[in-house]
Parts: sequence; structure tokens; C-alpha cells
Amino acid sequence: MLQDILKELRQQHNVTAKAVAEAVGILPDTYRSYETGRREPNLKTLVLIADYFHVSTDYLLGRAPQTNPFAMLDLQVDIGEDAVMGQYMQLPKPWRKILLEVMKQLGDAAERGERGNVIQKSRPSVWIRKHQNKAAAGFGYNLSEDDEWEDIEVIETEETGKADFAVEVDGDSMEPDLHSGDIALVKFDPDVPVGEVGLFVLDGMGYIKERGKKKLISRNPEYPDIEGEARCIGLVIGVAELV
Repeated sequence: MLQDILKELRQQHNVTAKAVAEAVGILPDTYRSYETGRREPNLKTLVLIADYFHVSTDYLLGRAPQTNPFAMLDLQVDIGEDAVMGQYMQLPKPWRKILLEVMKQLGDAAERGERGNVIQKSRPSVWIRKHQNKAAAGFGYNLSEDDEWEDIEVIETEETGKADFAVEVDGDSMEPDLHSGDIALVKFDPDVPVGEVGLFVLDGMGYIKERGKKKLISRNPEYPDIEGEARCIGLVIGVAELV
């Protein structure tokens, strides 16, 4: 019966009656009345519900045995995959475009017998300026000299959107928080609070350290703190991931 088929489809797609009703442009109570058998949808609404669940109107009316929209392609698609396809069709178009690109790359990789990280490659990226001097080994940080910078491509994150530039970490004095070779994201801040990690210049040397009172603190206990008043350049807000 129609009411049983509607209830079963909705449960398979893991959606609420309210979500279905909003999608087809009817009141939630109206849709619930279809599932209880108190009312039946008109032809227009029936078509909209069929489109929403990606089935035929014949199936909704109990006249077709096949619930799988891929049956005509002779594909074996289980209920879980069918439900995912329904959720996919409800995603915004930009999200669907990203998923399609991932699926294409997965298909191409499968044909080549590769097992590369296709998901990783599909993530959005951005370009950010990175100073060519490293911390804590570079001599000075002249932020006005263009030839001391290079552009690098990194995975786009919330932190990359806030960072003003990046600098490579040299050494393990800030482990376990920062490791040698990490690309630290820095936001300009001339007065990083005590206890926070920042980029500092002291006696011509650049350091990424935790700010203490009149000293720079190494979080790795094997390294001593550095005494003295340092010039603060910025706050370290995260680590970039190279594409």
C-alpha cells in the first residue's frame, strides 16, 4: 500500500516526515496523513514525492517491484547505497560537484591500479606567502623585502584564511606541539599574550616560542628557555598542510 511504501522509503533514506514535506512543498501533517492512510496525494504531489525518493510513481502505487533507480543499468545497488544517492541529490550543487570530482579520480585511480590519496588531492587549496628564513634559525625577518618571500600552495582551512603569512619551523624545541619542517601559520600581532606561541626576533634571530615574562619558552624540556626581551612579530595560529 502507498502508506507502507512511503514510510519504508523515508526510513531507508533516513529523513524525517518534515524534511520530505518541505522538499515537496506541503505541510508536515499533510505528509504524515499519507503515511497513516488518512489521505492520498494528488497526482502532482505524487510525482514530487517520487522525484524526491528517486523512484517511479508506479513503484509508489505498488505497481512496480523495483525500488532501485539503477536497475535499468543492471547495477547491484543495495539499500544503503540507494539511500546515500538520495542524500547526495539533496546536497547543494557545489558540494555535488566536489563529490563527482572525487568519484572520477577514484575511478581513474582504480583503472590504473593506484591507491593514492584521491580524497586528499580533491580538497580545496589556497596560496600563502612563506618567509624564506626559518624559525629558529633564520637571521632576522625583514617583512618588507619581497625577495625574502615565496608563495606556497596549502590545503584551505579556517586558519589559512586568518593567517597573514607562514614560516617553516626548524628544530624540535617546541615538540610535541610543533615539529621541525612544520609550516607555521602566523597572524600579525605585536603583543602576543604570555602563554601563547608566537614568532619573535631576538638579537637578529627568528624564533617560534611560547611567550613568557621576559623570556621565550621552549615546550620541549630538553631545550633551555631564552632570556631577554624579544620583538614580537605575530601569533602562531596553526600549521599548514602542503598540497
